[in-house]
Amino acid sequence: MIRGAWRAGLVVALAACAAAPGVRTESAQQVTDPSPSTEPPPTTEVPDLAPTDPGPTTTTAPTPRDLIDLGDNKPVRPYDDLVRAVLEDLERWWGAQYPELYSGPFVGLQGGVYAAYPERTDPIPGCGGAAQTTYEEINQYGAFYCDDGDFLVYDDGTDGILGGLAAEYGPPILGVVLAHEYGHVVQARNEDLRRELPTVTTEQQADCFAGAWVARAVSGQAPGVPFSDADVRTGLIAMIAVRDPSGIDQLSEGGHGTAFDRVGAFQLGYLEGAPRCTTLLDEPLRLVPNIFGAAGGDGDAPFGYGDQTIGGLVITDLNVFWPASVEAAGGELATLRVVPVSGPDDVTCDAPAGDISLGAVYCPATGEVFFDESFGVDVYNRFGDFAVGYLLGMGWSEAVQQALGSPLQGEARALLSDCLTGAWVRDIVPGSTSNGPERDVAISPGDLDEAIQTALVVGDPGSADDVVGSGFEKIASFRQGVLEGLPACIDRLDD
Repeated sequence: MIRGAWRAGLVVALAACAAAPGVRTESAQQVTDPSPSTEPPPTTEVPDLAPTDPGPTTTTAPTPRDLIDLGDNKPVRPYDDLVRAVLEDLERWWGAQYPELYSGPFVGLQGGVYAAYPERTDPIPGCGGAAQTTYEEINQYGAFYCDDGDFLVYDDGTDGILGGLAAEYGPPILGVVLAHEYGHVVQARNEDLRRELPTVTTEQQADCFAGAWVARAVSGQAPGVPFSDADVRTGLIAMIAVRDPSGIDQLSEGGHGTAFDRVGAFQLGYLEGAPRCTTLLDEPLRLVPNIFGAAGGDGDAPFGYGDQTIGGLVITDLNVFWPASVEAAGGELATLRVVPVSGPDDVTCDAPAGDISLGAVYCPATGEVFFDESFGVDVYNRFGDFAVGYLLGMGWSEAVQQALGSPLQGEARALLSDCLTGAWVRDIVPGSTSNGPERDVAISPGDLDEAIQTALVVGDPGSADDVVGSGFEKIASFRQGVLEGLPACIDRLDD
């Protein structure tokens, strides 16, 4: 959070690597584990809304064919068969999709795919004028597509970002990365890489194409690719993993977008399909700033509830924004007080409103928000200070629903709280159009990414649970509030 000239809340992250000419790449940036240390990660994660029809399955591309150059010393990896099946299906799928979306048949990848690993001595072609590409260079990227030579390379080493992600979250995460890179193959076929476009725009479309392919895999139409509900959550983790570091202007050369941006593009492709993705080069999704004023900052605000702590800043601002905003909407809301507790059993309220599993619960009888401090400390340490801001915001959002007479129950009510929390956050994005009273508190670069990582943690563990919404759904609702503001959330009261 920022108060006046004081800045906090920046995510510490590895710098994205500048790509050589002709390279379309994922930045090699490892994500913090989005699952709290006190509980195992969810086993399933998928939106209740079914994915879009993945389209025809016939193909004009020659498949299967031996796409991968394995090199001379390749160690066996547990994901080798999956990588081959993913590549074959991407060629099959694009062979059917491309003629429907663009003019002419799809031409399969001509330069092949190279597995890169430290033991390899067989050369990998260079890109952008270089004679060869070294493993050290590939290790910086994770994976890249080179339109100069029409080939794709992925890091097959155990110590690379892809190996680490596969070990932690399962091999299907590699499918998400490869589907993204094939988005650049499609852009090359349509000569979109020759257009004068910001890098983030082509990356946004590739993220969208990846989401569309994941919907196909989840529907069971990608032979040899066992993509479960849990792997949709993995897809979101992949988008978070390759975000731009805080303070990087997404529109600068090589910018890929924040986690907030990239997750949104992935979700769009998953829900609306590849045809929707084709519109993003000319009509990009709105980007939320990742750099506000001068670069840099002093790190996270301290955990606590006093002046210049994350709790103190957030509580003060929520008590400024919501009473005025609720009054403007025809309701009444008094200021609320936070009561830290050590766990759900310490909530002393006869009829709490909301779900303490979300970190905070509202007590209408006393005007208090009970905050699970142990959980709050956990996500604060994992993601940063605005993880706490998101949790406290959810407590206030339930109070707002009470004040506005919300008829919603269960999952729909919990997801509206995500939207309302996003609407409050929208009001403290520097330069945004205010939905409420002006004040001197604002979020810092990286805070939105911290919020969506927290939403991923507190979401329902299974797609059929329908208690508070899956991580996918919660992020989508939070994004709606941030991007469209309070009126869009209030409209959902009539749904």
